[in-house]
Order: sequence, then C-alpha cells, then structure tokens
Amino acid sequence: MQWDEEKAFSKLPWTDEFRSEFPTRQALSYLVDKDFEKLQDFLFAEKLVDFRKAQLISHVLKNEIGIVKNDNEVILTINLPIGEFKCVNCKRCFYRQDKQAETRAYLNALYKEIEQLRDIIKRNCYFVKALCYSGNLLALTESDIQELLSMCEFPLSEINVEVDNPLFITKEKLAILKKFGVERLICNIMSFNTVTLRKLCRHYEFKDIYPAFKWIAEFGFEVSFGLVIGFETEQELQIKRNINLAAELGASSIELYSRFCPYETEINSLTLPCDIALQRKNLTFAYDEMSRLGFIPYFLYCTEVESGCFENVGYALSNRKNKYLEDKRMGISTELACGCDVKTLVKKHFTNQQVEVTSDFDMMEYVKNIDSILNKKREKLLQYTV
Repeated sequence: MQWDEEKAFSKLPWTDEFRSEFPTRQALSYLVDKDFEKLQDFLFAEKLVDFRKAQLISHVLKNEIGIVKNDNEVILTINLPIGEFKCVNCKRCFYRQDKQAETRAYLNALYKEIEQLRDIIKRNCYFVKALCYSGNLLALTESDIQELLSMCEFPLSEINVEVDNPLFITKEKLAILKKFGVERLICNIMSFNTVTLRKLCRHYEFKDIYPAFKWIAEFGFEVSFGLVIGFETEQELQIKRNINLAAELGASSIELYSRFCPYETEINSLTLPCDIALQRKNLTFAYDEMSRLGFIPYFLYCTEVESGCFENVGYALSNRKNKYLEDKRMGISTELACGCDVKTLVKKHFTNQQVEVTSDFDMMEYVKNIDSILNKKREKLLQYTV
C-alpha cells in the first residue's frame, strides 16, 4: 500500500468549512464552556477535520482566547536591511554590509524616524508590548548597535533581535544586547542543510555557526528558530534533522513555515495533486516531530488556501512563546514600524478601524523621502491623540 493511499494525503485535511487563513476563527463558534478537548473531538468526529488538524486548532485556540486585545498595546519593528548576501528566495530589500555610505545615510534617516515614533508613542499613551530589530542588527558596528538599542528602551517590553546571518554574531555584540535587556534572538535559519543554504546564497555551514550558539546559551538568551517545511527537495529525513538541531541548539520556540519564508510576497501555489499530497505529508510529519519534542502550537495561519491550504505554525515550549511573532502573525495589535520596506498598521478593535502607512521599499528612496514619510506619519498616527 502506498503512503498517499494509506494516509489519504490527497484529501483536504481541513475540510471546506475550515479552509481559510485562520481556521481557528471558524472553530470558535463550536467551543462550549472552554472545553478544548471536547472541541477537538467534535471537529474530528462531526466536522470530519483531520485528527492532527483538530488537535492543532484546539491548542492554538486555547492560546488565542487568552490574549487580551488592547488598542493601547503596540508592537514595534525597526528594520535593518543590511547583509553580506541577499537570500535568492527573499523579496525583502537588502543592502550589502560593505556599502558604508549608504548604511550611514540610512541610519541617520532611521534615527529621525525613531525619534518621531518615540513622541507618537508618548502622546498616544501607547504601551510597547514587544519590539523587534528585523534584518541584521548584528551586521552593524558595536557603537551603532548601542545607539539603536538605547533609543528604543521601553519598560516591560519583550525585545527581539532577528538574526539572518549567524556569522555576524560575536561575544562582544551579544554582551551589548544583554546589557540593553534583549531577551530573544529570532534566527531565520530556514534550513541547516548545506545544499539548501547554498541555493539560498547563504555562505555558511552548521559547523561554522555552532560556536555562536554556544555563546548565546552562555548569555542566557531565549532563541526562536524559523524553519521552512517542504523547501526545495527536503523531505522527512531533513525535516527531522532541521527540527532536532534547532531543539539541540536551545530553541524555546520554533516557527515552521510552509514552503516559503514568512517574508515571501509572491507565492506560486502548488497545482499538481501529487505535490500537494507530498507537502501535506511533510507538514503532518513535522507536527508529529514537534509534538514528540514537547513543543505546543501557539499561532496558526494558512497560505495557498485556494489550492493546498498549508499551515504555518508557531510552536513553543511551555510558557516560552514569542510574543512579538504571536502578535505579528495573528494580527493582534497595532504595529508601528520604522525603516524601509515596512508597513505601520494601526488597529482600533473597539471601532473596527485601521490606518496604514507604508514606507518606500528601496533603502535609498527611503532616505530621499524621509521627510515626507515623517509628515505622513505625523498626520495619520497622531489623529487619535486626546
């Protein structure tokens, strides 16, 4: 008997009713007395949802309903699109680290925007729940890292630093992060497979980055790993290796993205039934492996909904979820963002309103237009000031 016949991966595991970006929203209406085990059984037995997907919905929904939506809570993103090489699969703006003049001009513009943002946060009485330095903060000099961290000190906020290239990690830079209260490193490794990394134009191997993670453990940082399930030709053996290496390196949370990194904007959906079935198999295998290691799902959203409907899931060890990623992936709070290639999105849950401000994609266009960006933000983001 073939695996696809045995597991019926050709069938839609969510069923049509739950085929959406956020399946938990459909399931919420069936939750009675917060009995999540009963909901899980109901989805499986009565709604014919695949048993693993029913478990997934139940776990994530339990986390979701415990989240309070407060219009005064915000998350903050500071984008540092600086790197040695650009990942060939990524649509984000990236500038080479050695372009010092461009980097300096960008940082000067960014400092102006952060100063304005601090004023907006103060005048709108916002509470910064979590913030993230996306891109490659660690590609900057130690003095620039200190300058940026000192500008964004907000009481009680979870501070995250994204790591796209672990080769930028040094003990001296980690000591600076620790000094300014950084709690977590978000490592968008995508894969530990050397062949895959080369295809992504990432010029390192596991043996090259292992010492950096020993330093991270010594400093006591929480670590999140972003991995892609079903990327290139990776299947069960490599998926298991990726997940287990992340766990061995001290991951407190692991985010599994289906086929594409979370920054992918142009997705070509799978169309062949055999490819769709194989990806469903990969996701099922990944779920089982995460469960075996004791990780619990805390956020869920689906992509390629009209074709395969594949889930992207955040998993965490008990009480160690990433608040920033949870909020961002589930669209819970207002996100204030600084830099190029970002979007500020103000959410008013009480009045069901949204205000959006998008920055220039290109770094140099952002620098050129920084004054108009500041004027636009001042006009749109201060409209709620009392």
